[in-house]
Amino acid sequence: MLTVSNIMEKLDQLAPRAAACDWDNPGLLVGRSNKEVARVYVALDATYDVVSRAIESDCDLIITHHPVIFKGIKAINDNSALGSKLLDLIQNDVSAFSMHTNYDSCPGGMGDMVCDTLGLKKLCSMEPTGYTPLDKENGSPNGIKPHTAEPDTVNGIKADMTEYGIGFIAKLPHAMSCKELSEMIKDKFDLPFIRFYDAGTPITTIACCPGSGRGELREVMNHHVDAFISGDMGHHEGLDLNEEGISLIDAGHYGLEHIFVNHVSDFIEEHFPDVEIIKDQIHYPVRAL
Repeated sequence: MLTVSNIMEKLDQLAPRAAACDWDNPGLLVGRSNKEVARVYVALDATYDVVSRAIESDCDLIITHHPVIFKGIKAINDNSALGSKLLDLIQNDVSAFSMHTNYDSCPGGMGDMVCDTLGLKKLCSMEPTGYTPLDKENGSPNGIKPHTAEPDTVNGIKADMTEYGIGFIAKLPHAMSCKELSEMIKDKFDLPFIRFYDAGTPITTIACCPGSGRGELREVMNHHVDAFISGDMGHHEGLDLNEEGISLIDAGHYGLEHIFVNHVSDFIEEHFPDVEIIKDQIHYPVRAL
């Protein structure tokens, strides 16, 4: 009998919970670890629609990137959307598991997937978490093979792939303008639109933080890159980076991270071929006129 616990154990080899940032809340957040699993729903966010579709599809487990419970809550009732979701999950015996910053930072995880999709040469993590892989975890024969870094130092950036870390530093195959790089990202990730603040200089090295990068500006400037690719960025971040000679490309929080759905679905299918997997449909949630 395959259980939630069995799947959690394999996912923890891919992205150990110990590698998550201390403010994060990954792991089994709703449900029973001994729940038998035949059908899994994979999504980026545990929205009300996702929870409803998973229940209607008789799924036993929902796996998301963003935790369904992130901050402390004082009540679970039907007076809020979160409370209603949690009640529905519990009443229908559907477990909910998340991999957040541990997945962001693990070799083969979010950063490496984004880097691969863009066809870039990864040099190092943007912000190391301080976590080192242990036996049978990511990078071991039972985990995911990490990237092999460029052996050289590029623009003063020393290649180092020995640590887990949020985001990544990479070099482009050739110099590009901010508009050209933005068009490439928009195409590679099938985005309806993209925002950018152009510093007006050629781009050969980039920093990237999939998701929200507002708290990473100091790290970006410390690496002396030509551009920063991220999401949830604002007016002042764009102007501040431009004044430092760094272009900013805002692909949206969802824009880069939606690749989680296909990657984790493939991972589950590879290790648990008898499990039926339902993928949440990729849909960019932001509209612009």
